Amino acid sequence: MYNTFIHTGGISLCSDVIREYHLINTAKSWNDAQSYCRANYTDLATIGNSKDMKTVVSKTAASGVTREIWIGLTETRASSWLWSVGETETSSGVVENTNWAPEKGSGEFPLLVVSEPKTWKEAQEYCRKNSKDLASVRSQAENLEIQEIFNDDDDDDDIKSVWIGLFKDKWTWSDQSGSSFRHWQSSQPNNDGDCAIYSPKSKSWYDRNCKYKWPFYCYNDPNQE
Repeated sequence: MYNTFIHTGGISLCSDVIREYHLINTAKSWNDAQSYCRANYTDLATIGNSKDMKTVVSKTAASGVTREIWIGLTETRASSWLWSVGETETSSGVVENTNWAPEKGSGEFPLLVVSEPKTWKEAQEYCRKNSKDLASVRSQAENLEIQEIFNDDDDDDDIKSVWIGLFKDKWTWSDQSGSSFRHWQSSQPNNDGDCAIYSPKSKSWYDRNCKYKWPFYCYNDPNQE
């Protein structure tokens, strides 16, 4: 399925959480790695946003570790609706209407409409590369802002639906932080396992059998006593 999509441009959607990452170059199963991190740090690593992801990529490259590395993401039975940028919600992932025009509205909710058809995943990758992320619609005011764009008659393009940043997911972080940031490799997860690894080769995530033994990332919360 392909749709036009919208993305946000320079608006802060949530406060930064400071995490200190520690790469443990000792091969353990995911469960054993979790126990180690909880005993010595805060937990297995939560990668909560693009800034965290860049830190992990940089730290791994500097370490010289090339093997796959456990992070704190694991699959659960229950699905939740999540925002691509890192929040939780309870709506659907496609906004339907007609006649979108780029960069209209009051400016309180900066956004850009991209009229190039893409899958949701392709749209997410485009937005993260060129702006911030797929758009989150977190209030009635922001919903009305989008409706204002839909109702503008200046554009003749017959666009009936667009992607926003909402997706359904069974994966959750070990520390129960609720962050919805994901950085899966294309075609992942593909049911290879219920735990996630970071691949230094592709700089993205894969699902793996939790019993496999890999190095792992712990994180420490400097604000936690």
